[in-house]
Order: sequence, then C-alpha cells, then structure tokens
Amino acid sequence: MRIEVDCERIRANAAAVTELCARRGIEVAGVTKCVCGEPEVARAMLAGGCTMLADSRLANVARLRDAGITAPVLLLRLPTLSEAADVVRLCELSLVSEVETARALSAAAAAAGKTHELILMVESGDRREGVLPEDTVAACRAILELPGIELAGIGTALNCLCGVLPTAENQEAFAAVVEQVESELGIRFRLVSGGHSGNLHLVQSGHVPVRFNHFRVGEAILTGTDFSTWADLPMPHMDAFKVYAEVIEVKEKPSAPDGEIGPDAFMEVHEWPDLGVRRRAICALGEIDLRTSSLKPLRSGVSVVGASSDHLVLDVTEADPPVRLGEEMAFDTLYPAVSTGWASSCTIKVVHPLAPA
Repeated sequence: MRIEVDCERIRANAAAVTELCARRGIEVAGVTKCVCGEPEVARAMLAGGCTMLADSRLANVARLRDAGITAPVLLLRLPTLSEAADVVRLCELSLVSEVETARALSAAAAAAGKTHELILMVESGDRREGVLPEDTVAACRAILELPGIELAGIGTALNCLCGVLPTAENQEAFAAVVEQVESELGIRFRLVSGGHSGNLHLVQSGHVPVRFNHFRVGEAILTGTDFSTWADLPMPHMDAFKVYAEVIEVKEKPSAPDGEIGPDAFMEVHEWPDLGVRRRAICALGEIDLRTSSLKPLRSGVSVVGASSDHLVLDVTEADPPVRLGEEMAFDTLYPAVSTGWASSCTIKVVHPLAPA
C-alpha cells in the first residue's frame, strides 16, 4: 500500500489556519510529527504562513535540518535529560514541565554558547504534562534564574490524553493563571501557547482569551479537520492525503461469523450483524500499516467491514463500478491513519511537492 500527500493542499490549509488565527493575534507552529518531519510538508506549512515548526521527536527535527530547513523548531514532547544537548543543538524552543529538565537544558545551552527558549507547560485538566497551576510561579522563578535559558512563555494542552475538550471556561481559567504569574513575577511572556487544532472552533467563534498568541497545529493543516469536535472549520481541503491498496480477494461470503466470538487479533470484541450473503473484497492493508478505522473508501457503495493485522475487509456488494481482483482501492484519511501510516516502515510514501513559485 501507499500513502500520498499533496503539498499544495497542505499549503492552502496552512494559509487558512494562519489567517484565521492572525485575526486574533495568534501565530501558528505547524506540527510535522504526523509525517515524521517530512521536509516538503514542512515547507508547505511555512509557505502557508506558519511562523515556526513543531515536532515531538528529535530524529524528525534532524531530518528537517538535514533538508536545509532553518525555520525555528519547537520540540513538543518533554525532553529527556539524556537528550538535552541534542535538543539545544537542533531546536530553538522546547516545552518543559520539570525544573530539573530546564537545568539540564541550561547546562547544554551554556556549553554550546547558545540561548534556548522554554515554554513551561501547565496542567489544565487533561492530566497529561504540566505543572499544577499553584506550582507555576515557583517553577517560573526557578527557570528564570537559569543561564542560557529564556522563559519565552507558558503553554497548556487539552484533549490529548483524557479527551477534555477546550472550552471558553477552561481557556479563561488558564489565561487567569498566566496573568497571575505575570503579575507576581513582574514579567510579560512573549508566548502564551494555549492550544491546537481542538481550539480552532473557539477562535472561529471569538471565544479565545486575548492573552493567547500561539497555537501548535497539525491536524487541521494536514487533514482539514478536528475530529474531537467535528467543527466546521474553514479549511479548503480535507483530502490532502490519500491511501491506496491493492485488492487481493473478492468473494461472496456470509456476513455473520460461524462460531463462538472472542477477542480479535488486537484484543477487541465486536458484534457482527447478520446481513446475509455479501460480496466482500480484501485489500493488502492492515492495522500494522495504519489505523484502518480512519479510512473512508472513495468508491461509491463501498464500506469498511473491519481489519486484522494485514487484511482490510470491505463490503463491495453495491460498489459502482464493481470491485475487481488486482485493482487499487483509494481511501480518504483522517489524522490517525496519516500519523500511523506515515510512521510505518511497510508503507510507500509519495510526496507531491509545492508547485514552483
């Protein structure tokens, strides 16, 4: 199977996101982790108006640098102590939640003769990374004392672990923490990194705090969606990525299993309605390749039945035109399929670069 990306559509989506955010004074970091730091996708994000890039893995950042991309890069995942020197070497900014990690980055920055910028993450309810709000002032004080470090701002993340949705209320609560810290320390943060794709519908409706001036956006740029809310975002393209897989079997089969049902290959138990005998096709694509639940067949009359490690089963009874053995099936993708498919060593990646200026 292969996954293809149209970088001109990525550029157009990035332009739509950055224009939407610019109306509220918010700059956008284009997140490249979903495509493993694919340089052409990064260039499309920058061409669309992103002021910096963001990724969670240093190997991806190294790929960007090796491709000659010099734009500022924010490291999204909290740095490990052991990679502090590489973080300082490859990235201009990083997110932190531990003062000890900030100290390691300070030592690395001093050794390299550099200044490294930090954004301190604050817990806002999703229970992933971040200091508790009541500990934010003390953490900021400690970081401000470190040589080679600039505390550029404060950030938060929702909807990533527990699925807590960004709302006007929890955004304002975070903004209040920011203003309290600024007041107590007598400083003004350059960056208040308040959200990601899941916050864009609030930007669109005008329910975003004035102090928010930085977002980290991947999904909306790459797939034109926010699947946590299914908000109607002003993205021109929801089809920048497509997946293709060859049909390896076409047969009439009963739709209901025959036998006692237990967990499948991925320890999940499903219910299978009896729809009678149906025409089914199998594609050479499975859960090892990508998240198959995030695929949408492009051919009329085709639906996904399910998938195992290596096989995607489709109902093609009403397919128009009929599905034939050996042909390719095409699928639109959501963010989970893109992120897992691009990271898979078993998929062929095809990049259609930006059109020449």
